[in-house]
Amino acid sequence: MRAARQAAWVASRVGAKVTLVHAAWAEDGTGPAEAPPEAEAGLNDLCMLMGADGARASYEFVTAHPWHALVTRALEGKADLVIVGKRSSSERIRRRVGSTSMRVLRYCPAPVWLVKPDHDLTHRHVLASTDLSPVSERAVETAAWITSKSSGELHVLHAWNLTGEQQRDSSGMAENEYKELVEEARAQALSALEHSVSGLETDPELQLERGIAHQQIIKEVEEEHPDLLVMGSLSVGGRPGFHMGTVAERVLGQVDESILAFKPGDFVCPVAAG
Repeated sequence: MRAARQAAWVASRVGAKVTLVHAAWAEDGTGPAEAPPEAEAGLNDLCMLMGADGARASYEFVTAHPWHALVTRALEGKADLVIVGKRSSSERIRRRVGSTSMRVLRYCPAPVWLVKPDHDLTHRHVLASTDLSPVSERAVETAAWITSKSSGELHVLHAWNLTGEQQRDSSGMAENEYKELVEEARAQALSALEHSVSGLETDPELQLERGIAHQQIIKEVEEEHPDLLVMGSLSVGGRPGFHMGTVAERVLGQVDESILAFKPGDFVCPVAAG
């Protein structure tokens, strides 16, 4: 329900249509199952509720595994954005991302928005993580759009560090030389970050942190508790079978917040490649 209402929120602001997909699949994962008699009435009611939110909505029944049905629609060009519940409220509280949601996140070529069960759908604080790559720029631009439509605050986080070559070169440096090297590297990172956000429609608060990316993201989320975490560097592109980048793998299972994640343009979906 939360995911559907979030989809209505987006669709009503961009003139998009929402398609609700109900996969009639056995709970034990063994295969297709009969849709419960009340399913159609429930979906009709949900479409009416989304209509009240200003979104055009319809529904489809499919006999496929839920994650496969959603990924296939994205591959066929039938979905520009996939929105799913992050996990079922009945799942163990320690499981921050459900199995279906994780598969969609790993395999879907379209952006994926995971909505946590108790989210009030108000985006007062949006945190966008960037490594300054093209896909990160797209993610930050989207985060800025969401913030502008919510009258919220946008925080853009970039984790930086010395390169391997700089670290090797610094081994023989005097303390003052090392400090100069660090300050220069930080200044360059800040300049690149400022340039990357210069054209946004909302003015973000920049957070430049030295350290390992996934650790800095988790630290910021735990301290600030944003309503939404937006990530661009989700995947290793260009090679089938490489679904998620190291940073994303280490972050996604450790944060409770809703997450919007993007794939790079050269992502190869294993469903299509297979």
